[in-house]
Amino acid sequence: MLFVHGTGVREPGYSESLERVREGLRPSRPDVTVTPCYWGGTAGSALRSGGLSVPGYGTGRDAADPGGRGTDDADEDVELWGLLYLDPLLELRLAAAESGGRAELAPGAVPPGEALAAAAQTLGGDDRLRALLGAAGIGEEFAAAVAAVLTSPDGRAFLRSPAADTGPEVLARAFAAEAVRRRAARSGAATAFDGAARDEAVERITALLSGAPGDGAGTHRGPVTRGVKRLAGRLALGLASAQAVKRRSALTDAAHPAAGDVLLYLARGGAIREVVAEAVRAAEPPVVVLAHSLGGIASLDLLVERSLPEVELLVTVGSQAPFLYELGALPSLEHGSPLPAHVPRWINVYDPRDLLGYVGSGVFPGRVEDVAVDGRQPFPLSHSAYWGNPELYRLLAAELP
Repeated sequence: MLFVHGTGVREPGYSESLERVREGLRPSRPDVTVTPCYWGGTAGSALRSGGLSVPGYGTGRDAADPGGRGTDDADEDVELWGLLYLDPLLELRLAAAESGGRAELAPGAVPPGEALAAAAQTLGGDDRLRALLGAAGIGEEFAAAVAAVLTSPDGRAFLRSPAADTGPEVLARAFAAEAVRRRAARSGAATAFDGAARDEAVERITALLSGAPGDGAGTHRGPVTRGVKRLAGRLALGLASAQAVKRRSALTDAAHPAAGDVLLYLARGGAIREVVAEAVRAAEPPVVVLAHSLGGIASLDLLVERSLPEVELLVTVGSQAPFLYELGALPSLEHGSPLPAHVPRWINVYDPRDLLGYVGSGVFPGRVEDVAVDGRQPFPLSHSAYWGNPELYRLLAAELP
């Protein structure tokens, strides 16, 4: 039995998994020899120019600030917007909570947010703001965003709270964030949002809401905003912001073998398939190919492209091959074309909790047997939990020649 690993696997991880498979199968089928088929070292992806394509790679320097000028304030703003795009009302809720909730009003007194709400209704009449919103890519959504924020429970609570007295900028960011959220949710081509134009629009909105419609420059950032920025840092939402940029070298090293293997295989997968073919030729028949994830794709492609009668059984585990076939992206076989008759018997093992495991019987009727196992692990651990699952070895013991 050849053990073909999946994407991103390198030594010593491969040898550890190989030994786990041998130990799992040994009690029930000691007659089976489990042979390595390790392609990651010779045919897998690598930074072949030493990371020269990655800004700041290996220098320990912030790739977004190569001159060391410092970008903490800008980074915090980006992280704040990242939070607001997910939840445009977040800052309003925090502002109202930090101000002590609903303001106590004397009989007949006007709520502090009434003037803000009235001013917000007139924002659409400002020509300069319309131009800025258009440049920011959110002009069409802005009116609906203002209405949604003002009529939401969080928006109404904010306008009734003491925070409304000093909160035009908080409200302005909520309007802009809700407009971005609505635009991003629309189907079709992605919009190229202009962050600088968005910030200018927020300054203009703030000036209009505060009754001082000048240039709107230099808006005040109060303690509530700083508190939200601290929250952004604690939640570590800067996946594409300061921390991710500063750690880009480490993130690249951690991520590129897995993503790179997939990209390399789909572009030039012949080398990986050839490693599997050589292992088949070197093995003593009958041969069973046990292949995980991307290894399952490569093994199936190989067996579609070539007749290898020594392979008696293909067992894919957590494989995306059926999904790629349905997408029309399986390298060896166009969608709609049947599996060639020379492809051996195929068992496809998947865990319903493994979001990278797919079923094949619907797209290859009569040619593949799907078998579900339960590793009792959440994703993504479920994708590698197969080798610790006794169900898999009971299945193999019964199905191996």
